[in-house]
Amino acid sequence: MTYCLKIIDQLNPSENLMHLFMLLILGIVLHTGTVYAEPGVAGFIKTAEGSGQIVRSGDALPARTGDILYVEDIVMTSDQSTIGIMLEDDTVLSLGPNSRLELSDFAFAPQEEKLSLAIRLLKGSFAYMSGVIARLAPEKVHIETPDAVIAVHGTRFLVKVVEQ
Repeated sequence: MTYCLKIIDQLNPSENLMHLFMLLILGIVLHTGTVYAEPGVAGFIKTAEGSGQIVRSGDALPARTGDILYVEDIVMTSDQSTIGIMLEDDTVLSLGPNSRLELSDFAFAPQEEKLSLAIRLLKGSFAYMSGVIARLAPEKVHIETPDAVIAVHGTRFLVKVVEQ
Protein backbone atom coordinates (compact mmCIF):
# COMPACT_ATOMS: atom_id res chain seq x y z
CA MET A 1 0.00 0.00 0.00
CA THR A 2 2.90 2.37 0.68
CA TYR A 3 4.01 1.94 -2.92
CA CYS A 4 0.58 3.06 -4.20
CA LEU A 5 0.57 6.11 -1.94
CA LYS A 6 4.01 7.22 -3.17
CA ILE A 7 2.81 7.10 -6.76
CA ILE A 8 -0.32 9.08 -5.86
CA ASP A 9 1.76 11.72 -4.07
CA GLN A 10 3.59 12.41 -7.33
CA LEU A 11 0.33 13.27 -9.17
CA ASN A 12 -1.39 16.65 -9.23
CA PRO A 13 -4.26 17.16 -6.68
CA SER A 14 -7.15 16.45 -9.12
CA GLU A 15 -5.52 13.23 -10.32
CA ASN A 16 -4.78 12.37 -6.69
CA LEU A 17 -8.48 12.57 -5.78
CA MET A 18 -9.51 10.48 -8.79
CA HIS A 19 -6.96 7.76 -8.00
CA LEU A 20 -8.05 7.62 -4.36
CA PHE A 21 -11.65 7.29 -5.50
CA MET A 22 -10.71 4.45 -7.89
CA LEU A 23 -8.77 2.69 -5.11
CA LEU A 24 -11.80 3.00 -2.83
CA ILE A 25 -14.10 1.49 -5.47
CA LEU A 26 -11.60 -1.29 -6.20
CA GLY A 27 -11.35 -2.04 -2.47
CA ILE A 28 -15.14 -2.26 -2.16
CA VAL A 29 -15.41 -4.56 -5.18
CA LEU A 30 -12.64 -6.85 -3.94
CA HIS A 31 -14.07 -6.92 -0.43
CA THR A 32 -17.54 -8.06 -1.50
CA GLY A 33 -16.20 -11.52 -2.41
CA THR A 34 -17.82 -13.81 -4.89
CA VAL A 35 -21.06 -13.23 -6.72
CA TYR A 36 -23.99 -15.10 -5.25
CA ALA A 37 -26.33 -17.18 -7.38
CA GLU A 38 -29.97 -16.28 -7.44
CA PRO A 39 -31.72 -17.74 -4.35
CA GLY A 40 -32.96 -21.24 -4.98
CA VAL A 41 -30.86 -21.78 -8.10
CA ALA A 42 -29.20 -25.19 -8.01
CA GLY A 43 -27.65 -25.35 -11.46
CA PHE A 44 -28.50 -25.67 -15.13
CA ILE A 45 -28.97 -28.19 -17.90
CA LYS A 46 -25.64 -28.52 -19.67
CA THR A 47 -26.71 -31.06 -22.29
CA ALA A 48 -30.04 -32.47 -23.45
CA GLU A 49 -30.43 -35.22 -26.03
CA GLY A 50 -33.89 -36.42 -26.93
CA SER A 51 -36.81 -35.18 -24.90
CA GLY A 52 -37.01 -34.40 -21.23
CA GLN A 53 -39.02 -32.33 -18.81
CA ILE A 54 -38.57 -30.14 -15.78
CA VAL A 55 -41.44 -30.33 -13.33
CA ARG A 56 -41.54 -27.09 -11.35
CA SER A 57 -44.37 -26.32 -8.92
CA GLY A 58 -46.55 -28.91 -10.66
CA ASP A 59 -45.98 -27.52 -14.18
CA ALA A 60 -44.14 -29.64 -16.77
CA LEU A 61 -41.71 -27.64 -18.92
CA PRO A 62 -39.60 -28.94 -21.81
CA ALA A 63 -35.99 -29.42 -20.71
CA ARG A 64 -33.53 -27.55 -22.92
CA THR A 65 -29.81 -26.90 -22.81
CA GLY A 66 -29.16 -23.82 -20.68
CA ASP A 67 -32.36 -24.05 -18.60
CA ILE A 68 -31.85 -23.02 -14.98
CA LEU A 69 -32.73 -25.61 -12.34
CA TYR A 70 -34.10 -24.66 -8.94
CA VAL A 71 -34.34 -26.44 -5.62
CA GLU A 72 -37.33 -28.84 -5.67
CA ASP A 73 -37.31 -29.16 -9.48
CA ILE A 74 -37.82 -32.66 -10.84
CA VAL A 75 -35.92 -33.53 -14.01
CA MET A 76 -37.25 -36.36 -16.19
CA THR A 77 -35.96 -38.07 -19.31
CA SER A 78 -37.92 -40.21 -21.76
CA ASP A 79 -36.90 -43.26 -23.82
CA GLN A 80 -33.63 -42.77 -25.70
CA SER A 81 -33.02 -39.43 -23.89
CA THR A 82 -30.27 -38.15 -21.64
CA ILE A 83 -29.75 -34.93 -19.71
CA GLY A 84 -26.51 -33.56 -18.28
CA ILE A 85 -26.76 -31.23 -15.28
CA MET A 86 -24.10 -28.92 -13.85
CA LEU A 87 -24.76 -27.69 -10.33
CA GLU A 88 -23.44 -24.38 -8.96
CA ASP A 89 -20.68 -26.17 -7.01
CA ASP A 90 -19.47 -27.98 -10.17
CA THR A 91 -21.19 -31.27 -9.31
CA VAL A 92 -22.05 -33.09 -12.54
CA LEU A 93 -25.11 -35.33 -12.91
CA SER A 94 -25.86 -37.35 -16.06
CA LEU A 95 -29.37 -38.78 -16.26
CA GLY A 96 -29.98 -41.85 -18.38
CA PRO A 97 -33.15 -42.74 -20.30
CA ASN A 98 -36.46 -43.04 -18.44
CA SER A 99 -35.11 -41.32 -15.33
CA ARG A 100 -36.73 -39.11 -12.75
CA LEU A 101 -34.51 -37.07 -10.40
CA GLU A 102 -35.53 -34.52 -7.76
CA LEU A 103 -33.22 -31.72 -6.59
CA SER A 104 -34.52 -31.79 -3.02
CA ASP A 105 -32.05 -29.35 -1.45
CA PHE A 106 -29.09 -27.27 -2.55
CA ALA A 107 -27.08 -24.57 -0.78
CA PHE A 108 -23.67 -23.41 -1.89
CA ALA A 109 -22.22 -20.48 0.03
CA PRO A 110 -18.84 -21.70 1.34
CA GLN A 111 -17.91 -18.27 2.70
CA GLU A 112 -20.98 -18.52 4.98
CA GLU A 113 -20.43 -22.24 5.65
CA LYS A 114 -23.78 -23.06 3.99
CA LEU A 115 -23.30 -26.29 2.09
CA SER A 116 -25.99 -28.81 1.28
CA LEU A 117 -26.90 -31.16 -1.54
CA ALA A 118 -29.83 -33.58 -1.48
CA ILE A 119 -30.89 -35.53 -4.55
CA ARG A 120 -33.59 -38.19 -4.92
CA LEU A 121 -33.42 -40.62 -7.82
CA LEU A 122 -37.00 -41.84 -8.12
CA LYS A 123 -36.45 -44.04 -11.18
CA GLY A 124 -33.91 -44.71 -13.93
CA SER A 125 -30.19 -44.07 -13.67
CA PHE A 126 -27.67 -41.31 -13.22
CA ALA A 127 -23.94 -40.87 -12.99
CA TYR A 128 -22.56 -38.56 -10.32
CA MET A 129 -19.26 -36.68 -10.22
CA SER A 130 -18.73 -34.73 -7.02
CA GLY A 131 -18.20 -31.01 -6.87
CA VAL A 132 -17.05 -28.60 -4.20
CA ILE A 133 -19.70 -29.50 -1.59
CA ALA A 134 -18.60 -33.15 -1.54
CA ARG A 135 -14.96 -32.12 -1.21
CA LEU A 136 -15.52 -29.59 1.58
CA ALA A 137 -18.29 -31.36 3.51
CA PRO A 138 -19.09 -34.89 2.25
CA GLU A 139 -21.47 -35.39 5.18
CA LYS A 140 -23.70 -32.66 3.68
CA VAL A 141 -24.32 -34.66 0.48
CA HIS A 142 -27.38 -36.94 0.59
CA ILE A 143 -28.44 -39.08 -2.34
CA GLU A 144 -31.59 -41.11 -1.93
CA THR A 145 -33.21 -43.88 -3.93
CA PRO A 146 -36.50 -45.62 -3.08
CA ASP A 147 -34.51 -48.31 -1.23
CA ALA A 148 -31.34 -46.66 0.10
CA VAL A 149 -29.42 -43.54 1.06
CA ILE A 150 -25.97 -43.18 -0.48
CA ALA A 151 -23.08 -41.65 1.45
CA VAL A 152 -20.56 -39.89 -0.75
CA HIS A 153 -16.99 -40.99 0.00
CA GLY A 154 -15.62 -41.02 -3.54
CA THR A 155 -15.84 -38.68 -6.42
CA ARG A 156 -17.83 -40.73 -8.97
CA PHE A 157 -20.50 -43.38 -9.04
CA LEU A 158 -23.42 -44.71 -11.06
CA VAL A 159 -26.85 -45.49 -9.62
CA LYS A 160 -29.71 -47.37 -11.23
CA VAL A 161 -33.19 -47.75 -9.79
CA VAL A 162 -35.16 -50.63 -11.25
CA GLU A 163 -38.94 -50.45 -11.05
CA GLN A 164 -40.53 -53.54 -9.58
